[in-house]
Amino acid sequence: MNNRNPELTESVTIPDDVPRRVHIREWALEVASGPDKGKKVATLEGLIRVGSDPASDLVLTDPTVSRRHLEVERTPRGLLLRDLGSRNGSWVDGRQVAGAYVEPGDKIALGKTKLLVKQQTRGTEIELMGGESFGELVGASDAMRVVFTELRRCAKDEQNLLIEGETGTGKELAARALHAHSLRRHGPFRVVDCALVSEANAAVELFGPDGAFAGAQNGTLFFDEITELPTTVQPKLLRALETRELPGTAGAKPRPFNARIICATHQNLAEEVQQERFRKDLYFRIAVARVRLPPLRTRKTDLALLSTHLLKTLGTHVELSAQTLTMLEGYDWPGNVRELRNVLERGALMQQGGGGSWLDLLIEPTSKKTDGKSIAQLVASLAYHEAKDRVQTDFERQYFAQVMKECGFDIKLAEARTGLSMQSLYRLLKKSGLRLKDLKNAEGLD
Repeated sequence: MNNRNPELTESVTIPDDVPRRVHIREWALEVASGPDKGKKVATLEGLIRVGSDPASDLVLTDPTVSRRHLEVERTPRGLLLRDLGSRNGSWVDGRQVAGAYVEPGDKIALGKTKLLVKQQTRGTEIELMGGESFGELVGASDAMRVVFTELRRCAKDEQNLLIEGETGTGKELAARALHAHSLRRHGPFRVVDCALVSEANAAVELFGPDGAFAGAQNGTLFFDEITELPTTVQPKLLRALETRELPGTAGAKPRPFNARIICATHQNLAEEVQQERFRKDLYFRIAVARVRLPPLRTRKTDLALLSTHLLKTLGTHVELSAQTLTMLEGYDWPGNVRELRNVLERGALMQQGGGGSWLDLLIEPTSKKTDGKSIAQLVASLAYHEAKDRVQTDFERQYFAQVMKECGFDIKLAEARTGLSMQSLYRLLKKSGLRLKDLKNAEGLD
């Protein structure tokens, strides 16, 4: 890294707000030894995830490294390393650690790989303006206020933008807020679920007279989970973005379009490009600007403010006592803000029914009372993508909790029952926020 760069100050001025300056230094993790020696990830952001999972920020090919091995987060106290339940552990100075602060120059051992922690001596000073929200995004932490500053700056121009972040962090909410704060706010906001696009229907659904591009004319077109776009469709999208024209059908002339393009992904798109699963030229075209939303587990100081906001949007009430907030802060929220919303909604139902506890929600989130409504009725008021994600999240958590219970919490039996590999089973259990110890405690077995 270049330590000779002068300090920079960026300001975004919003009336009636008091500015506060935050000094941010670029830091990095570099592979010092192992199969991926020389590979490095540098960032101004607050988190780097490491593992063999393609969604990691630093993707390693070392077979002794777990899919989600560790993460290093920048906190007010320094760089905090967390082991994510890896098979072979994470080691600092010859000691295995579940969590530990690391400093520039430290080496982290994982499997047959060693990482070197680096940090720039001088960095960037950002002047935070604009309060504790941006659209429906809410947060008072420095991490979120930095995001709000970046989003406000991006809202002022027409650059294509890539929004990155784990599932449930609010990428679509960020895109909608950008649209609402832009000069295109009076135009349409159109969403494309890339997982539903196929080569057969792309010509009509994307580029046709009634397709997504036409529907977003003079507005914003949001491509959700852009990595899911079929490789055969990617060249057509690239050409449209380069020419600002839609291909004509049945011999018709190409038609110009005028829409801002925002894409989102929970994957490591740069790694997808390196593995040739996503076109490099399309990546550079859509990632002219980039913003990354932090996971909820790295900004737990926002839980009280965020919970209050979510309860208002739900139109319900839950008593958020100090004990309840302490319990919520002790949970890692693998489903991020979306999972918190679900838990609060169920908490309101349980409170009305007079049964259950918050611990039940964090272990087995089955609603105790739904007033006889079907799942479809409960989610029908939501947008399709949010409804789909919420139903899928609920299903996975309930399914795996029940399977583990019926298998006596024997991972081998669960592996045979589900037809999943042990590695996949552990990954999905962790994704669903289910820990065997908690499940056993709920049954009085531990």
